[in-house]
Amino acid sequence: MPASPPLNTLRAFEAAARLNSFSAAAGELHLTAAAISHRIKELEQALGMPLFIRLARGVRLTEAGRRFQARIADAFGIIASATTELSQPPLAGPLVLALPHGFCRHWLLPRLAGLLARHPGLRLTLKAEDRLTDLRTGQADLAIRFGDGDYPGLHTELLLDDAVTVLASARLLDGRPHRRPADWLADTPLLDDTGIRATEPWSGWRPWLREAGVEEAGTIGVTDAGLALDACRQQLGLCLGRWSLAQPLLQARELRPLLPWRGTDFAYYLLSRPGEEDNPRIRALRLWLREQAALFAREPRPSP
Repeated sequence: MPASPPLNTLRAFEAAARLNSFSAAAGELHLTAAAISHRIKELEQALGMPLFIRLARGVRLTEAGRRFQARIADAFGIIASATTELSQPPLAGPLVLALPHGFCRHWLLPRLAGLLARHPGLRLTLKAEDRLTDLRTGQADLAIRFGDGDYPGLHTELLLDDAVTVLASARLLDGRPHRRPADWLADTPLLDDTGIRATEPWSGWRPWLREAGVEEAGTIGVTDAGLALDACRQQLGLCLGRWSLAQPLLQARELRPLLPWRGTDFAYYLLSRPGEEDNPRIRALRLWLREQAALFAREPRPSP
């Protein structure tokens, strides 16, 4: 089949999937129900799989249809956003984003080319630092923080949930297969992120050791999560890795999880000064970050 089905065919599928009805989709798109049915049948034949289960009243998506709808909805959302942006003021100008060093390096930078291509006139400055930047004094226009969401006096928006587990170098595990996780925890150096606050559940080693029945273990202190990942990749020890930061190394199969993932009570939040959240440049960056976070949330996490 072509690399991409015709846009009119995809629009017919998106409407029918959203409305659970060929007739309703026909009404929205000013077509006949027969035309909608014909376009979807052509799409199913081209894909080689059914996308809908035809019912007496309406239709229901198959599992393949649900997966396809999720991606198509993202694509149409991006098209709608791009169309809206054409009628908005130009976004050329400076914008300062403050965010944690590890999140900047491992999550934002691999995606940043898309933002710059969309807004070539945006002069973005990244302040990658783990201390809290004071937005009220103008040190930054927008900030991303990993925390509990309690930031008094600031406009706060949830960006991304996270999960954490014990990670090890794939080469280290391959060198000594068939060992229990508790054995690894007991006799492998543990990379201890000294920047972690004690209030972050499961982000420190104590509960993991207690659950595994390990009383003591040797540790190597590091100053941030990104450094812990790098040291783990180089087989210096095990680390506690958040999915948001470790995803590239896990997908490259340089790191592997030893234990199941646990959702963190903390999450990533977008912060801005009250009244400035609708600044065109801030709004554009927030929209792009939300799009990227939604795509990231669909990525499957590897199992131990």
